[in-house]
Amino acid sequence: MPFKPRVTERATKRFEMRMTDEEYEQLLNDAELASLTLSELVRRRSLGRRIHAATDMIAIRELRRLGGLQKLTMKLAAQHDGIVDECIATIKSLRAAIDRIVLHDR
Repeated sequence: MPFKPRVTERATKRFEMRMTDEEYEQLLNDAELASLTLSELVRRRSLGRRIHAATDMIAIRELRRLGGLQKLTMKLAAQHDGIVDECIATIKSLRAAIDRIVLHDR
């Protein structure tokens, strides 16, 4: 299946604003951290949409992968009660870490 854009309507309107050099550099840095264009960053911020840094998304993906491996380990070692309890505790810790990243509460 070919890639389908999320937005069906193409952006055609332009908006110009003035800012200091420092403000502009800060926006550029923020856009780079989120792996977004400057336009997309400003659009999301002005419309109140969430912005996740690319590193946050990588961390969440890795934590989810580790959680999946823990679940697999738990299934393979289900006959050992102590191991299952450790796996459950680890999965809960991973879930809490993901929640902290999503809520930016580090």
